[in-house]
Amino acid sequence: MLTLRKIVKYSPIALVLVTGCLQAKTYNKELNVAAGGVLKLATDVGAIDIDTHSKDMVLVEVDISGKDEERMRVDINKSGDNVNINGEINRNGSGSTNIRVTYKITLPENYNVKLDTSAGAIKVEDLKGEVNAHTSGGSILVEDVEGDVNINTSGGSLTLENIIGEINAKTSGGSINLKLPHSSIQDTKVKTSGGSIIAYLAEDIAVDVSAKTSGGRVTSEFPVNGAIKKRAINGTINGGGAKLYLKTSGGSVRLKKI
Repeated sequence: MLTLRKIVKYSPIALVLVTGCLQAKTYNKELNVAAGGVLKLATDVGAIDIDTHSKDMVLVEVDISGKDEERMRVDINKSGDNVNINGEINRNGSGSTNIRVTYKITLPENYNVKLDTSAGAIKVEDLKGEVNAHTSGGSILVEDVEGDVNINTSGGSLTLENIIGEINAKTSGGSINLKLPHSSIQDTKVKTSGGSIIAYLAEDIAVDVSAKTSGGRVTSEFPVNGAIKKRAINGTINGGGAKLYLKTSGGSVRLKKI
């Protein structure tokens, strides 16, 4: 019978822990890279949590549990300074699968990410680089990022806070919370097919604003030079600047001062 020490010795990437009837499979890997690379992560299922550190290294930890955990395979490889991760469920047989997966990835501070999960939440924090993220079912949070952000979810809320870069964000069903504490921003476009939008903005922000709702009200704590209606505001704030586009098909839109 293998001891835990032997399991660790002979399985440095995939580690299986057994405690009574409880099983959990974990992938751990350290990859040396230079700043400016790209993480590409595509998975059939799983929540994704991205954080950074000051090292030129990508740390990958994948935790898999559930009665069908052995049907989940994760491949991790490096090409130059880029890291590719692919998670795939073996769907042989019939019936639903019982698998829970979490990806915890730690990147260099200057790095780019392309994330795609068919089921799970996504969180990206403290990054200098481009963020492209999609989930077919789950919330997305992007916070303290210097770089362009392009995110969408087929069902879940969006939270975007302290982004320095262009923003394009869309959800097919969920609320959007936007917080931009800087006076100068880049073009920002957020849309939801069903939910409210709250935009917290610096008091001296200068933007061309277009805020619309098909069912609800649009309100602004800022004086707007332009057309103000119950369900739409179009005009400039503090003389105008970058484009700020906020649209919901069902819910309120509120512009609030930080």
